Amino acid sequence: MSTDLCQDAQELDLLITRMKDLLVEYMEESRQPQGRLVDYKEPHELEQIMDFSLPDLGVGPEGIFPTITQTLKHSVNTFSPRFMDKLYAGSSPIGVLSELLLAGLNGNSHVYHVSPVFTMMEIHVTRALARLYGFRGDRAGGLSCPGGSASNQLAMVTARNSLYPEIKKLGYFPRPSIQQQRDMEERGYSFAGTTLSTYGKLIAFTSSAGHYSLEKSAVMMGLGTENIVSVPCDSYGAMIPSELERLIQENIALGHTPFFVNATAGTTVLGAFDPIRPCGEIAQKYNCWLHVDGSWGGATIFVPELAKTLLDGSELAQSITVNPHKMLQTSLQCSLLLVPDSSIFPRANALNANYLFHGQSHDLGDGTLGCGRRSDAIKLFLGWKYYGRLGYKARIEKSLSNVKRFGELLAQDNFRNNRIQMLRLGSDHEDFLHRREIEEEGKRDKTQPSLLQICFWYRPRNSRLIDWRGTERIWRDSEELSGQEPPSRIPSTAATPLIGSPNSQNYLSRLASNGTTTAATTSATSSNVSSNSSTTSLESWESASTASSVVASATLASIDRGTILVDPQERQHAKEWMEKVTKLVHARIRSRGVFMIDYAPLGPYLPVFFRVVLNPPTIREIDLTMLVDEILECGDIIESQLETPACCRVV
Repeated sequence: MSTDLCQDAQELDLLITRMKDLLVEYMEESRQPQGRLVDYKEPHELEQIMDFSLPDLGVGPEGIFPTITQTLKHSVNTFSPRFMDKLYAGSSPIGVLSELLLAGLNGNSHVYHVSPVFTMMEIHVTRALARLYGFRGDRAGGLSCPGGSASNQLAMVTARNSLYPEIKKLGYFPRPSIQQQRDMEERGYSFAGTTLSTYGKLIAFTSSAGHYSLEKSAVMMGLGTENIVSVPCDSYGAMIPSELERLIQENIALGHTPFFVNATAGTTVLGAFDPIRPCGEIAQKYNCWLHVDGSWGGATIFVPELAKTLLDGSELAQSITVNPHKMLQTSLQCSLLLVPDSSIFPRANALNANYLFHGQSHDLGDGTLGCGRRSDAIKLFLGWKYYGRLGYKARIEKSLSNVKRFGELLAQDNFRNNRIQMLRLGSDHEDFLHRREIEEEGKRDKTQPSLLQICFWYRPRNSRLIDWRGTERIWRDSEELSGQEPPSRIPSTAATPLIGSPNSQNYLSRLASNGTTTAATTSATSSNVSSNSSTTSLESWESASTASSVVASATLASIDRGTILVDPQERQHAKEWMEKVTKLVHARIRSRGVFMIDYAPLGPYLPVFFRVVLNPPTIREIDLTMLVDEILECGDIIESQLETPACCRVV
């Protein structure tokens, strides 16, 4: 036995050689036009196909490879350019090699002396990346964390411990709110001579499109999810700064303590970017820590033309999360938390466990929330060495060009007017104002995808073209007038449309104040309203706009966006039917195993829609055209299984 245990090098040579052949063949198969990226099986089927039992006597090198080959066969081949389901994709070749190096050395980057090279790589790559975001100090840098959620959590804990260091030792005991103090005084309790905490209930702010990791962090920190305030977004999916400031002021008036503002750089559904600079200025004004969650879109820093608009104001942040395992195709996981001064981590979080930490300034572990830590930062370090900054720029630009090309394919008349309906970003009024900004000020066109997501519906044959954005607007406004709750609620993982802005009136109220007669407010007597009194065309709604919007109406009316559903029952039935269509087509695509795409929600009024993520720069024209064909073929199959309701049929 002792002789066998000394043959690790030879055994490793045997295993790696065979594994290399399997992986290379696996990657090559994923590039074939007819290759499947998964032989998809349900859990009960996998239980029958594979042996998941664990033996007393091991199977050895020869016996382990049947399990490995079956694992490859029934797993999702993310190397395939047709894996378009999530915000990550297959690892780059240098990413795979980085994992091999990590596994071979099995280093632990908690203390320098057991992992000296990995530690220095982490220090240098986080410093280089931090400087791209405008952190110029000598101590600019960061730490690697096991995923974007962990990076966001470390940011929030570090913010709390820096702003209110007493919590680290004494625990979280906020002073009562103003209303609580009044209630207690009415019961006879006096606060005279009582020393209250220097802080009230701690409140964090993120957009309604923000990632749910902030709520998770609030649970782990004992803050409570109700104290993560959801800030309304505009209809492009970005946080509204004026709403952020209003909500901060409201919480201050209640006696609470705002302490953390999260601006999202690339939301999970739409890829929207919150305006960092105005959010940062508001955070500074109210002594809040500004964090930028760039888990998805932060990598656009490698494309300066994009970064100067999408990431404008990043130098104001006190922390930034970036996930190279997404847009840069390092292997999972690789997430970095960047700060202007990396000494903030041990100052805020260290517990000085002297059995482990011996005063070495390059020990990174004491600044984290754990102990042992994998050296994931080396994956970006080696990737950056391999591709260079310009190489990463080229890879991202290739992916962006694929998004543009796919949008062109979907917008072709034979798709747009027949089977594919794009999700429209922005509202009619915002579109008009935004187009003027583009023409007069040269601003970025927010009606186009900011990142690598394309969102759309599949529309069955002989079904009516429905203006879902217009229907959403009417639906939302009518329920706000009636005081009803929305038909469903979704978690803040998905973006929600603008619920209202401080300077705008309710849409239906504006229609009424203008003296306009429409199908939504009176009987359908206008010639612009369809024969079904519960629907109306875009033109009839645009004719209701104010005189100042006449030009916008004339421009927008030329675009056939479909019918707006006004009747409450009809729009609910139409929404449910469209969601069934989307989910059935999605299930059919998944079972065929040639593509993987996903669907997503966007607020309570829109039906779920397809969200395709064109992340891999390896995507080719043939993959894009095949995907369109796949959607149409699967749509043909499910149409016979699902009856079209009357409100959705072509009249």
